[in-house]
Amino acid sequence: MAMTRVLVTGVTGNVGYEVAKKLQEMFVDMVGAVRNIEAARSKLGDEFTYVKLDYRSPETFIPALDGVNRIFLMFPPETDLPHFHSFIRCAKEQGIEHIVYLSVKDVQFLPFIPHYKNEKEITRQKISSTFLRAGYFMQNLNMFLLEELKTNNRIYVPAGRGETSFIDVRDVAEVAALTLTEEGKHRDKKYAITGNRSLDFYDVARVMSNILGRTITYSNPSIRDFKAYMVEKGLDESYVNAVVGVHIPTKLVLLELKRLDRIHLQGHGGRFAGYMCRSFLKRATQSGIRIRVVFL
Repeated sequence: MAMTRVLVTGVTGNVGYEVAKKLQEMFVDMVGAVRNIEAARSKLGDEFTYVKLDYRSPETFIPALDGVNRIFLMFPPETDLPHFHSFIRCAKEQGIEHIVYLSVKDVQFLPFIPHYKNEKEITRQKISSTFLRAGYFMQNLNMFLLEELKTNNRIYVPAGRGETSFIDVRDVAEVAALTLTEEGKHRDKKYAITGNRSLDFYDVARVMSNILGRTITYSNPSIRDFKAYMVEKGLDESYVNAVVGVHIPTKLVLLELKRLDRIHLQGHGGRFAGYMCRSFLKRATQSGIRIRVVFL
């Protein structure tokens, strides 16, 4: 049996970084795919080995796949689908044995989003795959929700009244590492990765209010109002659209509509109320800090 070597995409982001770290802990040979190697080294140092991969530059595909037999694949929101699908086809041509693709929960009901189309393309290419359909990352509270929480004491996302199960990126990374390394056990499987409890954002605001000792509200803006407000603040429109895309499944209340293999995470994600809010309190009160959450 050939030795496993994994190409990890998104390694400079929250999920990809945790996947790469977990694989290293398991002594699995891996390489991080990045658009800019120097920028990756500047951010992460020499923690990983890097290779250049730019979906807009097909000439980077084969060198990035050289010596690799498995991929942890993420879809960057700013990427054009034809470019991304070209990479998937190249992976097939280069003999990639297995792809673990990070998708979103309830994607099967959302044919208009890129993740649905990406799952279909991987299946069409007949590459052995595992689709990780993840719930809502708790780290979002310390990312694009952070500034509104700090300055206006509100959760400002277009998620409607829908409930979602909060999960930790480290739990997703653990599942990803297992599906990349357990030979044959996860071939052509679809896993919905959920927490053990579902909340809407009114619930989240109440929990945060209780723990932080100040009133946090959930504004529940329309998609149009959210986009207009964020663009007016100076955020890039493509980034704003990506944030909207994250919240569409929740807004449409697509929860538990269909049974499939589900992984209910009892570890990091099960302690949402306590450690998530205390982490927010500890970090967000330090004005001007752009944070990376480390949970204890």
